[in-house]
Amino acid sequence: MVRSPRWSRFGVFVQVADGVEGLVHLRELTLTPTEALSEVFQVGDEVTVVVTAIDGERRRLTLSPRQGPSHLR
Repeated sequence: MVRSPRWSRFGVFVQVADGVEGLVHLRELTLTPTEALSEVFQVGDEVTVVVTAIDGERRRLTLSPRQGPSHLR
């Protein structure tokens, strides 16, 4: 479980460890493109995610709540 510290126009940044954040892209959070992010996810919510990409050079993690094993969703 991770906690959501902030939103952006393209998704939600979540804290995965002290000082480490990753992005959950909007397409991973909503079922339809017109669905408001605030209807799906609130700042401070906890969500289970998996790491789907690591960009070591830019120090970025890409995360998904939908692409992990079904027992984690």
